[in-house]
Amino acid sequence: MNLRRRCIFLLLTLVLCLGLTGQSQSPSKQQHVGRVLDWSYHHVVVSGGLTSSNLKAAKSEPRILFHLAERNLVRPGSGNTPFRLVEREPEDEIPMLPGFRTKIIDGTDIRQMKRRNLNVDWSLPLGAGIVAVNMFPAKYSFDINANPDCTNDYVVFPLNVAGVTGGQANLVGVNNLYSGNPVGLCGANPTVRWAYNGSTAAGLVRTSPVLSLNGTKIAYVESAATSAVFHVLTWRAGQGTSATNAAAPTLPPACTAATSCLKSVAYSAAVGNTLTPPWVDYQTDKAFVASDDGKIYRISCVFACALNAQPTVDWTFTLPVAGTGGATPRPNGPVYDFPSGRLFVGDQLGELWVINAGGPVPTLAAGPVMIGGGGCTTTNPPGRTGTPAPCTASGGSFGIPDSIILDSSGASDRIFAFSGNDGTAGASAVVAQLNGGLTGLVRVHVGLGSVANNATNVDLHTGTFDNNYFGPTPSTGELFLCGTAAGNTQPTHYWIGFTAYPVMNAAPTGSLLRTAVTGLPCAPYTEIFNPNINLGGNPTHHDLLISGLVGAGGNGWIITNDISTGSIPAGLNTVNYPGGISGTIIDNVSIQAQASSVYFSTQGVVNVGTCVNARCAIKLTQRNLQ
Repeated sequence: MNLRRRCIFLLLTLVLCLGLTGQSQSPSKQQHVGRVLDWSYHHVVVSGGLTSSNLKAAKSEPRILFHLAERNLVRPGSGNTPFRLVEREPEDEIPMLPGFRTKIIDGTDIRQMKRRNLNVDWSLPLGAGIVAVNMFPAKYSFDINANPDCTNDYVVFPLNVAGVTGGQANLVGVNNLYSGNPVGLCGANPTVRWAYNGSTAAGLVRTSPVLSLNGTKIAYVESAATSAVFHVLTWRAGQGTSATNAAAPTLPPACTAATSCLKSVAYSAAVGNTLTPPWVDYQTDKAFVASDDGKIYRISCVFACALNAQPTVDWTFTLPVAGTGGATPRPNGPVYDFPSGRLFVGDQLGELWVINAGGPVPTLAAGPVMIGGGGCTTTNPPGRTGTPAPCTASGGSFGIPDSIILDSSGASDRIFAFSGNDGTAGASAVVAQLNGGLTGLVRVHVGLGSVANNATNVDLHTGTFDNNYFGPTPSTGELFLCGTAAGNTQPTHYWIGFTAYPVMNAAPTGSLLRTAVTGLPCAPYTEIFNPNINLGGNPTHHDLLISGLVGAGGNGWIITNDISTGSIPAGLNTVNYPGGISGTIIDNVSIQAQASSVYFSTQGVVNVGTCVNARCAIKLTQRNLQ
């Protein structure tokens, strides 16, 4: 076993045996650690494979450890054996096919793909709620190797409704996940393991949750019109039977080791929170959240507190945006880098900020840098008053609605941010790459965007990288995202290379029209490299992209694409869900029946498969969306 193999083996052993500082209520108590896939997993990555710097980063950030395990511990051809360590050699890399490095503008419509509208592995009705648009459910795998477990693996669906005890739930946990038709590893149907009224202020769960590493606790934010509450729920199986029959969790000081427990802190008494999922730093057991008036908060006592101890607010930091009124700088989800203590956050004026967040008093580390803004500047942001000359943005969708992606590999962190309108005439949709100090800006335009358009404008959402970017030669990798067409706001795939890695290329490698409907937003992209599936019947193609379109009627879809060649030559499969889908969580690479899956919620009432006249939680297979 060479040095790199020894290092990752030791890292996995360390996590399994000792847990992390923030996961243990007692330093001497051994903690079980599973594998967590939630919204935050999409937003911190490492490129370049098993380098010494990436292995070092994995010591303090389990999300990075999970990424390295996912890419470098390859499962053999058995569905119930541990991963084996494999080092990919250059000849193992997927060859680039001729012609796929040239730009493609093609009228390929989703109607040309294979449709799979009749088969749904399973669906569960969610009552009046859904996972909010561009937000995610969260998946817990009990086995860190992601071997399927019918009882202990679960997905939690956060619902954007107020909870009612004995009625509507806003947190629903589902197990027996690997079930469906035909009958899977866990039988024919999933089970509601618990369903809770997780509200204390009659608010909604508008954003994505975060799971503890042992899977027993869930952190999330409840948002009301004039308040935001941070919660930590310890769930117990059997409490609540469906999305419309919710249980009330036990509240401190009545929590015991045998009960559920809902701990809470109301961190804003002025406004709610519509865009900011909590970011939990497992190393320090602190969470970072925000409110819609441009304030960032650090909260202590998340997953590792004493039984009835409530979370507390350490500090509040107000984004020092220019101007004194008008449009507020609503933050997106903060992303925290533990080693540097830096917190990265964007706002809906189009600005990007870096905050020194590791100490007792927060300070501004860098920024703001204007990524969107619709042609306005950081000294004169859009819609503000009290600036030298108030600026009106050229069109809409000029904010940064989704969190940045942080690539923590190498000597200098790199971040990626997405906006629908930076004010550039004729090409305002943009993805930007910067160093961790907000220097070294590379700005790549990905279509017309929303410049001069307030009618059919669309926000840009999170993209994803292909498997090559995570391998030993990341210069052959690509960033995939959804922009707009060159002359309108029709949704369009783009992919951007890294020839001079780590610097992103200055222009897209290629593009492909998704469907000829203007103003149709895309859901965030998700990718998985599954060596146990052959895409399009090709035995060397295993890199799968899953995304969606969020539109009414025939304009709502979940869509798969083969990105194994570093491009998108064509679509694979689609299912029409009127209204569209939430963000997607993809789990295992198992060969067992129904055990490599995709989870999401519909965005409206649908009649598809077993989801009949309902808003539903959905599970589909990765291969064929069946």
